[in-house]
This record gives sequence, C-alpha cells and structure tokens, in this order.
Amino acid sequence: MYQYNFCPVCGKGLSEDVIDHKMRKYCTSCGFVHYLNPRSSVGAVAVRDGKILLVKRGVEPGKGLWSPPSGFIDPGETAEQACLRELEEETGLTGRIVELLGVYTQDARVYGPVLIVMYLVNNLQGELKAADDAADVRFIEINDAVDFSFNCFNKALKKAKENLGL
Repeated sequence: MYQYNFCPVCGKGLSEDVIDHKMRKYCTSCGFVHYLNPRSSVGAVAVRDGKILLVKRGVEPGKGLWSPPSGFIDPGETAEQACLRELEEETGLTGRIVELLGVYTQDARVYGPVLIVMYLVNNLQGELKAADDAADVRFIEINDAVDFSFNCFNKALKKAKENLGL
C-alpha cells in the first residue's frame, strides 16, 4: 500500500502519532488525518448450467490470473448495482443477483485493505465478450474452478457450491 508522506489537502509534511487508538499520519497544519479505511469492492460468482463465469484479469492486481468478475464500487452506487455493472462491463453479460455469499477482506499491495462483497448471480443474458479490464472471459465447470489467487474468491466459491448443492 502506498503511504502518504505529504498532506493531500495542503501539501505539508505529515507527522505520526496515536489517534483513535492507532498509529496514524496526520497534518499539523490543516488537521487532516490519514485513516487507512478499506476500499469497497464487489464480485459475482456468476453461474449458468453448472458452469462458472471467469475473467482473465487484464490489470493488476493479479494481471493474467483468472477470477470471478469483480471491481470497485463507484460513489453513489449500491453494492448490488456495482456487482451487475462490473459483470456487464467485463463480460458483456447481464444477470440477476440471487443471494449475498459473504463479505470478505483482502489486502492488496497497491490499494491496502479491500472489503469485498460477493454475490451469487444467475439468469445470465447477452453476448459473452471480454471488455473493460478483462483480457479474456470464459465459462468452466464449476467444480473445475479451484484455488483463486485471492482467498475471498475461494471462500465465496465454496459457499456458492454449498448453496447450489454441489
């Protein structure tokens, strides 16, 4: 995770001290405190006919690795809206959220802590095509999907399989 050395508000150098029971960087000039809050993101375990939809990541983190469609929640949208938007942006497909699979945390080298809301999605419609930050997209047998590089995806997949009786 990249750390602030200078205040993003006024540009002065940051100091460090215990604030709200944790060591945090802060600005003695304008009062800015750097709270390292997690970024919010979503992912879709999208299934059709016993197969799961996977995206080959075209960008870091995990460039070149396969994962469920996922991405950050934009300001002003709900987690559900972001899930369906990311699904369509990366794969060209629309779908319907069936259930919340879980809320997980994952550390990312670039972003720091990330909070990931994972949904089970079905009723997939549209033309399958890799788009946005996806290098490739495909369906594979759900039982062949194992060991994603991000543990949050592994946990969500396991819960999806349990809920689908697989």
